[in-house]
Amino acid sequence: MDTILRYFEMLRFIPKGEPGISTPDLLIKLQDKGYKIDIRTVQRDLNKLSASGSLFPFTSSEDTKPLSWFWPKDAPRLQLPLMTADEALTFKLVETFLESLLPPSIKLHMADYFQLADNTLKASPLACWIDKVRIIPNGLSLLPAEINSVVLPVIYQALLKNCRFDATYQGRNSTEKTYEMNPLGLVFRNNVVYLVATIGAYQDIKQFALHRFKHAKMGQKEITVPVGFTLDDYIAQGEFDYPIITSHEDIALKIKITRFMNTHLFETPLSKNQHITELENDTYLLVANVKDTDQLRWWIRSFSIHIEVLEPLDLRAQFTQEAQALNKMYR
Repeated sequence: MDTILRYFEMLRFIPKGEPGISTPDLLIKLQDKGYKIDIRTVQRDLNKLSASGSLFPFTSSEDTKPLSWFWPKDAPRLQLPLMTADEALTFKLVETFLESLLPPSIKLHMADYFQLADNTLKASPLACWIDKVRIIPNGLSLLPAEINSVVLPVIYQALLKNCRFDATYQGRNSTEKTYEMNPLGLVFRNNVVYLVATIGAYQDIKQFALHRFKHAKMGQKEITVPVGFTLDDYIAQGEFDYPIITSHEDIALKIKITRFMNTHLFETPLSKNQHITELENDTYLLVANVKDTDQLRWWIRSFSIHIEVLEPLDLRAQFTQEAQALNKMYR
């Protein structure tokens, strides 16, 4: 039994593609696992397993000393026990819907599992499920912003290793500037990826669109996490809804809505304390406490004549000015 287990460990340590792993390095890895063997045993095992042909199609370098061993780049991943159809479907869903969330190094490592999942699903009725589910964005579907392919691995690596990195960043309306970035997390919103980070020794947390990074280089300093910071809390506080700076509390929103909006908001409320009262002429009064954000304004604009802002008065004044400007534009 020990010999069989040793074989499995050895096969697992052999990488795909050259330069491979040398016989002495394999010996060290096996000894670290507790196997009391010598170099001759490893050589004998490798020769025996590689002679099996298609069963274990790994090979060795021809003219190096010591020999290095590797699997062909296109060799299927050895998986014992075999991947089940349920597991294969899970991997396929990850590849289809979550691949963009994976760091490049993990994505490369997972490629074999994705291929194994494809092969497993070919003989399973679960294969049709992947064609029956989709995720679509909320709102107009735009093409994703292009992210610098050299910058992206640096940012992922910095997040994984909890290291700072130096970067050149171009803001929406500014020239390029160089910063020492203190990365805290990534947020994927629709077709844009944002880095949540602080700069240098500053503690204020900012958002940086990944496609605006022009250059990035790994640093040596460890990151510092602001006291009490978690990515979930940061999002829950509405920071990605772009809060109005002068307002830190919820506002009492009072709007007049049409029958269409009443149906929509009855099913998906603005807040837990939302209250709707029927008025006349197929209109309704909605009152709810909500955060005072730019996102709220964008949402109201998106429904145009289906929403009339009544209160707060300063918000109504803003939309009054915008309506007058639109009226002048479309005359």
